[in-house]
Amino acid sequence: MHYYCMKASSGLQELNIRPDFMLSYKAMEKDKIKKNLAAALVKIGAGNIDADLEHPANSRFGDYSTSIALKLTKQLKKNPLEIAQMIADNFPKIDLVAKIDIVKPGFVNFWLATDYLINDTRNIAEENITYPKFYLGKEHKIMVEFAHPNTHKLFHIGHLRNISTGEAIVRILEAAGNKVIRTNYQGDVGLHIAKCLYQIRNSQSAISNYKSLNDKIKFLGEAYAKGQQTYETNEKTKQEILDINRMIYEQDPKIMKLWKETRQWSLEYYEEIYRRVGSHFDRLYFESELTKRGIELCRQAQDMGLLEKSQGAIVFNGKKYGLDTRVFINSLGLPTYEGKELALAEKEFSDFDELDKNIHVVTPEQKSFFNVTFKVEQLLDPKKYDNKQYHLVYEWVNLRSGKMSSREGNVIEGNWLLDETKRKIQESYKCDDMVAETLAVAAVKYSFLKTGTENQIAFDFNESISLEGNSGPYLLYTYVRTQSVLKKAVNQVSHDRDLIGNNDLNTEESDVLRTLYHFPEIVGKAAANFAPNLIANYLYDLAQKFNLFYQKQPILKAKGKTRNLRLTLTRATANVLKNGLYLLGINTVDKM
Repeated sequence: MHYYCMKASSGLQELNIRPDFMLSYKAMEKDKIKKNLAAALVKIGAGNIDADLEHPANSRFGDYSTSIALKLTKQLKKNPLEIAQMIADNFPKIDLVAKIDIVKPGFVNFWLATDYLINDTRNIAEENITYPKFYLGKEHKIMVEFAHPNTHKLFHIGHLRNISTGEAIVRILEAAGNKVIRTNYQGDVGLHIAKCLYQIRNSQSAISNYKSLNDKIKFLGEAYAKGQQTYETNEKTKQEILDINRMIYEQDPKIMKLWKETRQWSLEYYEEIYRRVGSHFDRLYFESELTKRGIELCRQAQDMGLLEKSQGAIVFNGKKYGLDTRVFINSLGLPTYEGKELALAEKEFSDFDELDKNIHVVTPEQKSFFNVTFKVEQLLDPKKYDNKQYHLVYEWVNLRSGKMSSREGNVIEGNWLLDETKRKIQESYKCDDMVAETLAVAAVKYSFLKTGTENQIAFDFNESISLEGNSGPYLLYTYVRTQSVLKKAVNQVSHDRDLIGNNDLNTEESDVLRTLYHFPEIVGKAAANFAPNLIANYLYDLAQKFNLFYQKQPILKAKGKTRNLRLTLTRATANVLKNGLYLLGINTVDKM
């Protein structure tokens, strides 16, 4: 049931993270400045307040900036520029900060010491990258439930956005110090299955005629689309499909052989796609295994007064909680998605011991569903479920002509999208098959991940494969460029700790240097906000700055310590690109 695409997290406040388990950074630049900024604010009589501290949009204005002076005018009864100057005058002298500027109408801008940044870049070049820690509870254990393709249906472009998002979230949370459990909940019972099996049973073509997996999956897709159309237009057929649906739930031998065989086709097809996009799962959950327990838990909730009878069904009356009323057992006595969700939660929270959070990557139309099921679970067992479930919403991927629909048969199938992207890449760049496959997966994944999950996407082939725009292939091309430079310089890099004799860096060197140190902080923010797009956008910015540096400043032809510095910037950029792309679920290539 949980499938298609969905919306972004809105961050810490919505997640209700307990204060003792918020971001736990290493002693990072931002934290050191904030600590000393707090001390300066106490000195000027502003009290112990948490001041904002962000990177200026334009690096020409420093490395960090705060607007706190603008917010203290009423309290201190002074104009913002005076307050800003007081902050600068009382800011403790530390080696990290080389300069503090005051900018109208009252910003305080901090410049990090070049020597510090060079040392930090050297560490990155030597692959010493430490990410901030981000935990959602004392166990440091999170489940991410994603992908969610329903059997007997195609794995479409929306599922690709889902699995790309879920995989990136997993890797980012792992980098932030968590044990992450990957799960996938799939619908293998329900009307969509019955519609497909009805059409197959009434088809002139025996399933034994289909030998290749591609042919089998195409046949299933066509059967479902035809079964859906028949269900909506023919009352007699509709009743037959409803009968098949009950037969599946009751595991009637007359239908189970066909159900099992065609179900297996879907699972083999999905496994091929999971391998192709670099994902795997610790546990696959299926609706069929939750039916009986779902009914039992609904009856238990009814006995507790949490669910009630209504017109032959069992429902949750959400009015007293400000929620919708939703059906948990229908009038036929079968559990709905809501009823089976109670059994799923029970299994997920027992199969892997105690979880701090279970993150469900699902589209926005399921908001009401999750609000209700999370509430019922919490009422059933507050200790187990209170503040443990989270709906991470990601939005739809639209076609140029509008929203896709498996009912109408106009779905963009995932493998087709990857194959078509690969074909266009091979036409454009004449690379070998393995490189083209890596570039195709990178192009598709990055086209999803560079956009915040709260935004809808219209996939564009030309934009996704461009070597000149904000694309996966552009980032890989930049990485390949770094490898080419480093390969030519092999065994020629000095390990002299003093890379440059003074702080006289040119603009292009400084821009790369003053971007590299952001990387761990960006990963921390991406973890805290479940936002892979923060990493994607950072990598694009870094790649642009490196390519300008590469074009304007000779690297291998430079001399002495300047050459060493430029090679270190190149190696550090390569490491950040490779690590950042890994966190997005994208592999690198050494040549294109």
